[in-house]
Amino acid sequence: MGIPGLTSFINRNSTQYFENLQLKDTLVIIDGYALTNFLYRLYENQTSAFGGDYDIIAKVYIDFINLFTRCNVIPIFVFDGAYEQRKMETIMSRMSQRIQSYGQPIKTAECMPMFGSDIIFDILNDMDIPHINCDFEADAEIVALAKLLNCPVISRDSDFYINTVPYIPLDKIIIDLNSNVKVINCQVYKVEKLLSEFGGLNVDYLPLVAALLGNDYIRPDTFSSLLRLNQGCFNCGLKLKRITEWLRKQQNIKSAILNMTYNLSRNSGYIENQINNIIKDYKNKNSKYLSFILQYKKMSTFQDQLRHLKSNEKSILPPWLEYHYRRGTVNAEVMTIITLKKIFFKVQIEDYEKSPYYEITFKIVEKINGLLFGKGDSIPSLGRKNGLNIGQYKIKRYITNPYIPLADLNKSELNYRKNIILNLVGIKKIDGVPKEWELFVLILIYWAVHTNNIKSKHMHALIVCAITFNVIKKHETDPKYEKTEDIKDKSIIKENITKVNKEDCVKAMSVLSNYFQIGQYNNKRLYYKIIHSFAQFQSCVYFLMILNSLLDFPFDQCRIENFYKGSFLYNLCVQMENCDPEIFVSHKLFGNTDSLNNVYKSIINFINILLPVPKKRATATQSTSNCSKPKGKIEKKVK
Repeated sequence: MGIPGLTSFINRNSTQYFENLQLKDTLVIIDGYALTNFLYRLYENQTSAFGGDYDIIAKVYIDFINLFTRCNVIPIFVFDGAYEQRKMETIMSRMSQRIQSYGQPIKTAECMPMFGSDIIFDILNDMDIPHINCDFEADAEIVALAKLLNCPVISRDSDFYINTVPYIPLDKIIIDLNSNVKVINCQVYKVEKLLSEFGGLNVDYLPLVAALLGNDYIRPDTFSSLLRLNQGCFNCGLKLKRITEWLRKQQNIKSAILNMTYNLSRNSGYIENQINNIIKDYKNKNSKYLSFILQYKKMSTFQDQLRHLKSNEKSILPPWLEYHYRRGTVNAEVMTIITLKKIFFKVQIEDYEKSPYYEITFKIVEKINGLLFGKGDSIPSLGRKNGLNIGQYKIKRYITNPYIPLADLNKSELNYRKNIILNLVGIKKIDGVPKEWELFVLILIYWAVHTNNIKSKHMHALIVCAITFNVIKKHETDPKYEKTEDIKDKSIIKENITKVNKEDCVKAMSVLSNYFQIGQYNNKRLYYKIIHSFAQFQSCVYFLMILNSLLDFPFDQCRIENFYKGSFLYNLCVQMENCDPEIFVSHKLFGNTDSLNNVYKSIINFINILLPVPKKRATATQSTSNCSKPKGKIEKKVK
């Protein structure tokens, strides 16, 4: 949620409401998505226009967590879950604003790419950092955990300014990811200082202050006449002054609520219900997710003293699925689909003159709907439909035969679960590639077939990107890296990967590093031609990973930061625009590195065997010499 104008007002008077703090030797509760959005915008470095450089942002998340653990600060990450029906107006408004924004001349940091936040979950699980995916909005749980564990909250949500827990806004933290400091310098806010500024008020009235200010559920001008304010007044200081004056005249909270809703001409029942929800959240001193948080090793010292505070609330998810959902390995999209019976397609940078990027994934979403609900009506889905307009789709439920209910899917045969994905992709098996590559290859095939990218430069760029991060970079970052699998169990691809030597990796990186620069995208036609297909690819990754998780991971989940770097892919495609892509890769990129060329060619041959033959095949007319000298150069970053 958010209270309009409150953050700006607090910042204008920050010396009055904040205290300096050196953060160390403590717990902190971190608003997960507030953090990922903040860090992404701080470090994205104009890469959003290309769909996200996930390797860079993954490193930022790791470095941020290491900064905290180095200072003996244990972060507990709490993430929002499903969209809520009561926020539907806000959700649709934000979707419309993003469509209008992204449909205009290209902007970068405005757009959070598809996996900009999601990649943090694998990192948290790798590092065994306490975290939880909530069923719905996380604010109340964040406050409850902060009270129970007696620690501050870190976020960017203005709602925390009207609460009793110590609050550290993200922009009040001095973040130096490269330092070896043992304390984190920041500023902490305490609401008592704000209340004393306006003559003092019992903290029990804070929920009513939040309601009178307005948020995502109560329009900010709902109580304008009550507070003697002009409609559309954005003067937060004046509003707070009038609110505290009015509340001090009330006998108690019950009579205050009656007086707040008495003269409302309409929706008084709805407003009263929202006020009571806010009060309920403020009074809540127990987290229904505490027992899950306490399971982490870093929380062992708190287990005995808090073990008695167990919630009896049951999840709507089957136990096996709830476990994965809480850890973030099942996307919060699943909870939205289950609770609202709606799908909200993410707004991304794409070619707005073409059909929406996600339309090619409808067959995948049909399988997801079938697994979640079984037989029944189509599921309404909302997103961009034509041009810059929001529209609704109806996506069917595909029922696999034999049908197994969601609660029992994890007990079904592995081959049954694998075949659901293999049949969707249109192949019989996927033997022959490393396990961590299997889902990537399946996604690549599905995407290539459904977007006519079987022989495209996009296809070859994605394969080069996969080799770069899964083979070359591993040699570069880990001096002891080598494959130790049994030679008898190797396919030609696995065998070729084991034969890659460090010398070839160094040679290749000297060439590939030229494509890591942030290029220009002044050629609008070429930019959208390239970027639209990659938006479609990311949509396939997104929904096939959700499908894979609902089947209890018959394939290893795809680590997107190891397969997708948007600016790198874009630069490769620009240079391959007038070339045969296979010749370009073999001669320009891997020409002097036989071991890497062998890996590349074996992957191409493997995929070509699996892929159907395209109906229309473009004839390669460029010579090897032309491809080794592509037109133009990688242009440097736009000033």
